[in-house]
Amino acid sequence: MRHAIKIGLTGGIGSGKSMVSKLLTTYEIAVYDSDTRAKSLMETDDNIISSITQILGKEAYTDGKLNRRFVAEEVFASSSKLLQINSIVHSAVIDDFSRWAERQATDILVFESAIIFENGLEKYFDKIIAVVAPQKLRIERVKRRSGMSRKEISNRIKNQTSSKTLRQRADYVVINDDRTAIIPQVESILKSI
Repeated sequence: MRHAIKIGLTGGIGSGKSMVSKLLTTYEIAVYDSDTRAKSLMETDDNIISSITQILGKEAYTDGKLNRRFVAEEVFASSSKLLQINSIVHSAVIDDFSRWAERQATDILVFESAIIFENGLEKYFDKIIAVVAPQKLRIERVKRRSGMSRKEISNRIKNQTSSKTLRQRADYVVINDDRTAIIPQVESILKSI
């Protein structure tokens, strides 16, 4: 049985994880977008729906769809609710990733998630790549693409691992500060893996 190398790709909101994951796909590396899958599972998995409703109340869903704004306001204002929801969702996401990984034919599999270390998911991967960027730049990027307020973005950043800790805990770091070229950094990491 073939053993693919499993890599966790992480970084805080606005760091540029998605850009790095898109780049990795150009090298024919399979990338699992945990955020997209988590959103899907939160609307299709009956166990998750039931658990979220128990924690946050009926307002968490409107007409069978996740009330994203309400859920975000609730969990980013309460670290205990955030931990509970993450625990439920990320357990299901890891199971989903395992099933997905079995269907892939590439030698390297990448799991993209902003919160690998926060949820103790690093144990599932052979290597971790962290994408880091200055906080001011991250806030500007997120404001441009999402319309979220500076306060909403700051609340999310507060609930994520700091760039300093990411640098210390990851096996590889990609600096995405709009000055340092990304492609040579990624190519160097791939050669070393």
